[in-house]
Amino acid sequence: MRRFLAICLALGMTIPAWAGIEYHFKEGAICDPQSGFCADHMGVSVGLTKLYLGEKAERKLMAEIGKVGSENFDPTIFTMRGGLTCSTQEKQCWTSKARDKPYKKATHTLFGK
Repeated sequence: MRRFLAICLALGMTIPAWAGIEYHFKEGAICDPQSGFCADHMGVSVGLTKLYLGEKAERKLMAEIGKVGSENFDPTIFTMRGGLTCSTQEKQCWTSKARDKPYKKATHTLFGK
């Protein structure tokens, strides 16, 4: 399994949900402990990341934002490990970056649709 995941990541492929990716659905938020961040209807959230994943995850997220620069960081569109991609402007989530299949549970969690 570990080799399979490494190959998927190396090839830029979406890791299927059955491969051990676990999202945490909270009221109005989705967290991905493996990616180390949480998001709500406004996008990636430092506050929710700290609340649900802890201070270490918050610091790591802030460091990542610092790497790209806050002026270049767009929290309104994000992809979690496994491919879950959401756009707050479109108020929609998909199962992959290709945006070919809507992810109803994620969309409902974040946007109430």
